[in-house]
Amino acid sequence: MTNEPDFRDLVGDEGGREELDRLRRVHDLLVAAGPPPELSPELEHAPEVEESKVLEFKRRRPATVFALAAAIAAAAFFIGYAVADKRASFSASAVVPMHGVGRLVAATADIRIGTHDSGGNYPLEMVVRGLPHLAKGGWYELLLSEHGHPTLACGDFVVDGAQTTFRLSVPYDLTDLRQNHRFDGWVVVKHATGAKTAPVVMST
Repeated sequence: MTNEPDFRDLVGDEGGREELDRLRRVHDLLVAAGPPPELSPELEHAPEVEESKVLEFKRRRPATVFALAAAIAAAAFFIGYAVADKRASFSASAVVPMHGVGRLVAATADIRIGTHDSGGNYPLEMVVRGLPHLAKGGWYELLLSEHGHPTLACGDFVVDGAQTTFRLSVPYDLTDLRQNHRFDGWVVVKHATGAKTAPVVMST
């Protein structure tokens, strides 16, 4: 008696002749090959693997974390304050006052003149008080004056509140306006929306 399975018992009689012949050939090859060899005693048991070690990181105490965060925040604050203070500071070698003209006689301003830079330009910081806010599209303009009349443009500005501070840079020689034979001061003119003229509203 043989232990080999009968082909008919496995497949039965269903299927076409070509399909049954192909399955029989495969069956005969498997029977001829015999069962797979048994595992060697060394492979019957899986090799022992050394357990992996998990690194454990110590958690920071809440107080330490808070102190570290506070130190970082404080450093960022002082750095930001120092940078902002440096930007806000303006070293002036002279200050020229201005006053309003006509209906705006109550308006005042100060022009702070800095030391000329390596390119020969003079930085200016101007603080304006009392000029009214102009409608959209309007602006004010600062110009050097000759005998009280506007000459060379120094820059434009707009007014958003009771006091406005802005900075400019001009390429003109401002060593001493009183001794300059061309310029004797500054004026501010108003460019109103739709207006064809720009009247003087402030003067030195």
